[in-house]
Amino acid sequence: MMRDEALIMTDERRGTRDEKELKQASIVLAREASDRPSSLVFLLSLLLLLSSCGYGFTSVGGVVPRDTKTIAIPAFINDTAEPYVDVEVTKAVVNEFLTDGRLKVVGAETSDLILKGKVTKFEMIPAAYTADNYVQAYRVYIGLNLTVEDVKTHKLILQDTGIGSVFNASYGVSLGDITATKIAKEAALKNASRDVASTLRSRLLDGF
Repeated sequence: MMRDEALIMTDERRGTRDEKELKQASIVLAREASDRPSSLVFLLSLLLLLSSCGYGFTSVGGVVPRDTKTIAIPAFINDTAEPYVDVEVTKAVVNEFLTDGRLKVVGAETSDLILKGKVTKFEMIPAAYTADNYVQAYRVYIGLNLTVEDVKTHKLILQDTGIGSVFNASYGVSLGDITATKIAKEAALKNASRDVASTLRSRLLDGF
């Protein structure tokens, strides 16, 4: 019985000691926190300072003026021998900006910017061969030239040549099945168009 009471007293003393240590640790942490500026307060102060100096933040980066809200994207010019490549590229670029949402796609008469493009390259590069040395697969490459003009100032804010699809857009050749090969080629053209549209959008809005 006495042994049990001793154990209880020991536990109580240990509990009291632990509580004291916890309180002391809390006091130390509180003092350290009060000695350091809050990261949130620091960030807010920095934002206020930059605003007072005339700087601003916008969701649109790259070379786009900060007050830009809209963009017009007329049909691209096809400077290749591949039919309808301009149609696919134009659709892909419009969809890219619609999906991104930072600039509203409108007609040229009400836009802040106007993006004009020309498809300068359409290449089908052999990517694989059969044992009989027939082409088994092609890789599609699309190249563009583009200009982006500020409608208000009539200044070019971006002029770029040789923007090309980067990722692999390939299709297989079905020997003896022209229809299947055509469908596969059209799918590869769409993929290459989406790829080059993504590169174009990033170049204009993000600066890379």
